[in-house]
Amino acid sequence: MSKTKERILDTALQLFNDNGTRTISTNHIADACSMSPGNLYYHFKNKEQIICGLFERMIGSWDEDKNKTLEEIPPEKILDLQLEKTFHFAWQYRFIHRELAALLDRDDKLKELCNHVLQRRIFEIEGMFKGFIDSGIVKPLDEKTIKFLAHTSLYFGLFWQPYLEVIGGEPNEENVQKGVQMIKQLIEPYLV
Repeated sequence: MSKTKERILDTALQLFNDNGTRTISTNHIADACSMSPGNLYYHFKNKEQIICGLFERMIGSWDEDKNKTLEEIPPEKILDLQLEKTFHFAWQYRFIHRELAALLDRDDKLKELCNHVLQRRIFEIEGMFKGFIDSGIVKPLDEKTIKFLAHTSLYFGLFWQPYLEVIGGEPNEENVQKGVQMIKQLIEPYLV
């Protein structure tokens, strides 16, 4: 990816995180990048492409980071690492989590990409729990319970920030970390 495209994505991410996607136009992004709208359109046809580019970058960063670190740590530390990373990326790309339903409603390509990624994440989380069972970290569980834990963990990761905002909590990094503790409490009864 070109440096200009990366700069556009970095700028858009900051603007979307601070202001939401509805109030930020491609003109705002171009202005913040000190470029003409035409130059921005050379790289991205519209705001939806920018949002999709940020979603793809988030997923790519997650996958790259996951592949680098999972081989280097003991099994009993994998859960903590995965939770920390999940909530780190949720904070870094908070506009996506905050506006996910509306973003998917407006963009069929993003919806298809998101559905594919979520199915893959469920499969990965189920595999992680099966690995914990094999390693003796988690008690033996039936498939139904594994699916419940996988879906619930993913749900917490996706919707913790909007939940905080609904109950009047400040969406900051410290409160986002409380989501990690909630998932740990959910899983605690199943640990050996």
